[in-house]
Amino acid sequence: MASTVNAPRRIPSDRLVGLLDKAPTAMAKVVVALVAIHALGPQEIRHQLLTGLDRPAGRLVVRRRFGDHVVYLDELTMKLLSDWLRARAERWPRSTNPHLIVTLVTAVDPSGPPVSKDGLRLVFRKLGVQPRRLRIDRLLDEAHETADPVRLMRVFGISDTTALKYVRAAHPHRFGPEPTQA
Repeated sequence: MASTVNAPRRIPSDRLVGLLDKAPTAMAKVVVALVAIHALGPQEIRHQLLTGLDRPAGRLVVRRRFGDHVVYLDELTMKLLSDWLRARAERWPRSTNPHLIVTLVTAVDPSGPPVSKDGLRLVFRKLGVQPRRLRIDRLLDEAHETADPVRLMRVFGISDTTALKYVRAAHPHRFGPEPTQA
């Protein structure tokens, strides 16, 4: 019998409907889009620098421990980023913080810290969804669509093991039982 204890599960679609519409600020909308569309993790979002954003090319370079990952931004995310950058510039025109996401506290801090973990948690708490679950849902959704672990690796910059985990979860009928560990 296949073990499904660690198999990722999708968030029910009724919980995802209108999530961006419920996000109360331009910053919250960008954060939700980066997780829900591009499957970035909260830690990556917290530490993302403005210099990683190439708006003319529609790309975001995400620094990762084992190398950079290029995120190709869709039209919606580009619009949300433009809205956020405009709101950021209007609210804190003299901010020198190098991070993409800033708050009232971090925008004016001369040391340029990343947004706090609690700052991002609050965005998702208000929406009633955990960023980890939202990221899992996005990866599963793509795995359902493509069933191609190489595509998952390229699009999301995930490892082969992780990509296979999602493809197995999305298409259990295509695989035999998961190997058991002795």
